[in-house]
Amino acid sequence: MANGISSAVSNSKVEAAIANLNQATLERPPGTTSDLVKRLFSRGEAFDTEGFITFFTDTPVYQFGNFEVCLDKAAIKKSAEAFFSQISAVYHDIKMIREIEDVVFVEMDVIYWRKDGSVVRLPCCDIFRVEGDKFSELRIFMDVNPVFNPRTFVPESASIFTINQGKKLASLHTMRKHFAEHPEGKRRVEAGFAPKWSIDGPKWSIGKEELNLSEQLEAVVQLSGFVLNEDWEQVKHFLTDDIFYKVGSSEPVYGKQAVVNFLSSMFANTAKFTGHEIRKIWHESGIIVVEMDAKYITVQDKRHLTIACCDIYRMRGNQVSEWRVYADILPFYQGKPQEQPTQTNGNGNKYFSSVDSQQ
Repeated sequence: MANGISSAVSNSKVEAAIANLNQATLERPPGTTSDLVKRLFSRGEAFDTEGFITFFTDTPVYQFGNFEVCLDKAAIKKSAEAFFSQISAVYHDIKMIREIEDVVFVEMDVIYWRKDGSVVRLPCCDIFRVEGDKFSELRIFMDVNPVFNPRTFVPESASIFTINQGKKLASLHTMRKHFAEHPEGKRRVEAGFAPKWSIDGPKWSIGKEELNLSEQLEAVVQLSGFVLNEDWEQVKHFLTDDIFYKVGSSEPVYGKQAVVNFLSSMFANTAKFTGHEIRKIWHESGIIVVEMDAKYITVQDKRHLTIACCDIYRMRGNQVSEWRVYADILPFYQGKPQEQPTQTNGNGNKYFSSVDSQQ
């Protein structure tokens, strides 16, 4: 009899707990957990690890790919800090958020900007489980290894925005809109928690006027990544057959294969491109202008060079039909100053002559 009473009481408690959980689920307004996901992502994009962990229960399960599972907030914070220390910026390009009771599914591309200035876009699926207004579980399903190995080939078609016949859906720019339009997002920017992609990496503006990031600009970003990785077959996909390419005052180059030959020869024999720091991007329909510092290492004497340049891309669809690079590339061909012959000017002072040193 005692066991029967105990069992009845226990079952009663379980049923009450289930009823309370169901009631909480029913009372949660649609979109609440989706908003919670975006608010969490905003902490990640700002590298705000303290704010990030406040979205989890005290006994969470946090799994990122094949990394060690984190079972408390301190472990999540440590894991996030270690990861953020290895990148410059991150952006969650969300394709779909779906709520089913206390579970949220997110399908997206995650864009990472590496410390060397290169960028990689990786497909990802997140599954969140919610308790009240906190996440009790977050499992991140993706192959993040290309972030740490720039030589790993990631085809453009790997994007979750790729659909039938290789076409691509346009981005919804969900997280950019969050920072530009969401009351909390705007307050956090004002409080100093701006997303890192507005400070480093692409340095996107947060204002509404910049939200129309086009497929053309994304194509140029992808092109830059493939040039850095010297994946010449992929590079050609972003160039028209009759592309016009010109660097500084050098002779122009015509045709996609000629452009690839020019770049591959320069990287192999003169100076290897190692990354860039973008200062500003201007974009309007059909024209993209990029101001940046390009990083190189000379092949012969291993000098590290920073070349200030301005690239202008004229687009035909999502391919580059004209590419002009305005830069002084003379440093590629100059030796170290102490190795160059010296002459004296009219005042008797010595100066280095890069022209004479090449004659």
